[in-house]
Amino acid sequence: MQKLKKLKLIKIFNLYRIRLGITLLLMIIVIIGMQRHKAYAYLDNFIQNLGFSLAKISITGINKIDEYEIKKHIKYKKCRNLFCIDLRASKKSLEQLDWVKNANLKLIFPSELKINIYEEEPKFILDNGDLAFLINSQGKKIETISYNKNLYQDLVVISGENVIAKINDLRDILNTSPDLAKKITSAKLISNRRWSLVYSYLTTLDLPEINPEQAFRKLSLLNKKHGILSDNLKKIDLRVKDRMIIKFNINNFSFNESKV
Repeated sequence: MQKLKKLKLIKIFNLYRIRLGITLLLMIIVIIGMQRHKAYAYLDNFIQNLGFSLAKISITGINKIDEYEIKKHIKYKKCRNLFCIDLRASKKSLEQLDWVKNANLKLIFPSELKINIYEEEPKFILDNGDLAFLINSQGKKIETISYNKNLYQDLVVISGENVIAKINDLRDILNTSPDLAKKITSAKLISNRRWSLVYSYLTTLDLPEINPEQAFRKLSLLNKKHGILSDNLKKIDLRVKDRMIIKFNINNFSFNESKV
């Protein structure tokens, strides 16, 4: 019996010794961590006192974005000297901003950070009926617009179901004749198949589903040669191959011209 009690006491003692050892080990780790933190803080202050601290931020390339907004996205590691600026994280954060297409950052020793911003260039206005958005040539939404639409009168207003997915097709059409494209004020995707454009806010241009680029280019050449586009035209229908149906604003008069 005494032997069993003795063995039980030994087990209890060993258990407490293990727990005490673990507790001491944790305390040592905490103390080392605190000392390391103090060492890092001291080293950080020392480097800053040598002059390697951020004293100047030079920002170029911004027109739509405020400098303060750019500065908010400068990211640091766990210290504050110049070497602690996380260029990769800062670049990634900046490029999340709607107006930022690309951002380049560079450290200039001993105390300057240079940031060059390439802003998005709006190419179209997306009108979904409730809201309007500025979008770039790839269909990325840049900004919601409401009261300042007049600032973007030179942009083509696009609409229609699934229009963003077809934005490359529209861009290809307009690129076939830049001169005529300058006068296109809106473009609507009809039934997810064909485009209906509006010339100078007045004349509807119905393009065919197949080879719309060719029809648009032919219309441009005819206009350069004969000056057929005018305010008197209500619609030019190009959906039938080698035929142009013209509707005037006067008494719904129609005129057919073949082999165009």
